[in-house]
Amino acid sequence: MFERLMAMLGLAEYDYDDVGNEAALEVPVRTEEDLEERQKRVLKTPPTQAQIVICRGELCLDRREELGEALHRGLMVIVDLRNMERDVGQSVLDFLCGVAFAMRGDVVRVSPGVFIASPRKGITEEWKEEHRA
Repeated sequence: MFERLMAMLGLAEYDYDDVGNEAALEVPVRTEEDLEERQKRVLKTPPTQAQIVICRGELCLDRREELGEALHRGLMVIVDLRNMERDVGQSVLDFLCGVAFAMRGDVVRVSPGVFIASPRKGITEEWKEEHRA
């Protein structure tokens, strides 16, 4: 039974002879190319570079140019401006909105003081709650 399972998964050769039910027990023979292709799919390594950049507090002001460059490279940027003075946070947000607008991207408010900037429209989608009577 274990050998049949291994053969069906393509991990072992199936050489069990069952006289009564040969058609039902036929296992397709996998070639070396099939096994290599399967290993590429199964053993695919995760991306080594981040897909989302998260920045909090005063660091956003110091690194706003780098946040703009991250947007330009196609990464999404989340900024948490809650622990900043309003004027300073607004300048960071204005800069990100300018970069996103130039790239035809989008900036969405996630919660008060937290924003997500995407390099292209359509990456983020906002679902609004419907009020039911």
